[in-house]
Amino acid sequence: MIDIHTHILPGADDGAPDLETSLQLLKEAAADGTDEIIVTPHCAPAYGFFNFDRDELDRRLEMLRKAAWGREIRIPIHPGMEVLYEGRREMLYHAEEYFTLCGSRYLLMEYFFDAEPRDFMEGISTARECGYLPIIAHPERYGCIRKHTHLAAQARREGAFFQINKGSLAGRHGKAALMSAVRLLERDEADFIASDAHHPVRRDSRLGGVYAYVRDTFGRRRAERLFAENPRRIIEDRDIQGTLGA
Repeated sequence: MIDIHTHILPGADDGAPDLETSLQLLKEAAADGTDEIIVTPHCAPAYGFFNFDRDELDRRLEMLRKAAWGREIRIPIHPGMEVLYEGRREMLYHAEEYFTLCGSRYLLMEYFFDAEPRDFMEGISTARECGYLPIIAHPERYGCIRKHTHLAAQARREGAFFQINKGSLAGRHGKAALMSAVRLLERDEADFIASDAHHPVRRDSRLGGVYAYVRDTFGRRRAERLFAENPRRIIEDRDIQGTLGA
């Protein structure tokens, strides 16, 4: 398995506050079957997380890699970022400052949870205009996706990919998020499932349980696509089938 959405870079956002917590999350992920991991600190000025300093993020990443190697946690750690869509003007202004997943064309994006359908679609078109292939983080948690059930298909036709949080499938984000996540899976409107790990207890890094659920409910082929094959295509910057934009 490859986890494409984690907040385990030490001290970078509201995730792991220090190196020891980061190492614990890495150790637990590796023990539970995760083979590679992408760190995606928030880039969300509205929430107080800027993270536009590439040198500082690179420094933290190298520190984490060296510490993991020293603890014999043999798991490749790749760079990335989770960008909050705050509006078209903001994205165009900062377009050259965002860090894509593994330096690929794929950009992990999130929205305000009360985003309207118009804003949701605008974010996708703006990201595409900037040359990115947008991966929408935890779409099942947005009210517009829950209320307007056609919106997922529309977004995917415009070139967006969808990443479901494992916590949603475990019911940790409420019944509405759980039902929305299951509906996306039933309609084959999801491309990835990731941990969105923040903390060893509250939002952990283990993916094995939700992999087993998807395998047993939707089949091994689907599970492999969501947890391994599509994430591998990100790392290799290859096209992912499933949307008209790919």
